[in-house]
Amino acid sequence: SLTALTATQADDLKNKLKRVAQQDYCLAVQEHELGVDALAVPLRNDRGETVAALNLVRSGAGPNAPDLATRWLPLLQQTAQTLRPLI
Repeated sequence: SLTALTATQADDLKNKLKRVAQQDYCLAVQEHELGVDALAVPLRNDRGETVAALNLVRSGAGPNAPDLATRWLPLLQQTAQTLRPLI
C-alpha cells in the first residue's frame, strides 16, 4: 500500500472497481499519496470502447476543500464527450 487509504484487499478492490464501472468515473482520495486526490473519466472512441482516461489531480487540499467530483466531474465528462470524435 502507498498510504493507509490504499485499497489492498482483493474484496475492497473488487468493490471499488464495481463502483467505478457503475458511476463511470473514479475518485481516489489520498490513495496514492497523502494530500493528493484524483478524479478520472474514461475517454471512448466512436465505438464506445474505453481507450484512455482524462484525469485531474489535486494536491494540498485541506479537509474543507470542495469534493472533486462535485466541482469538476461535469467538466471532465463534457470534455471527454467533446474529445470522442477525435479519438
